[in-house]
Amino acid sequence: MWTGQEMTLMDSLQISALGLLVVFAALASLAISIIIISKILNAIIRTDAPQAAAVAAAPVPAIDEESYAVLLAAVSEEARLSGEEFRVTSIKEL
Repeated sequence: MWTGQEMTLMDSLQISALGLLVVFAALASLAISIIIISKILNAIIRTDAPQAAAVAAAPVPAIDEESYAVLLAAVSEEARLSGEEFRVTSIKEL
C-alpha cells in the first residue's frame, strides 16, 4: 500500500477516520436492528398477552401468628428499631 513511500500525517488521519466511521456505522446499524426487532417482537407478544392474563394467580396462604412474630422480630433486629417504631402494612413472599 505505501511501499517505498512514507505515510503522511494526513494519510494516517484519513485511515483513523475511516476506521472510526466503520465502527460507528456498525454500532448504528446494530442499534437500528435491535429497535426494529423489539418492535416486531412486541407486536407478536402483545397479541398473546390477553390469553396469558386470563390465567388466575394462585391464592396466597395466610401467614400464621408465629411466622408473623418471627418476621417482625427479624425486621426489628435488622432495622435496630423497637416494635413500636415501625408498622408492617403487608407481607408478600418474593
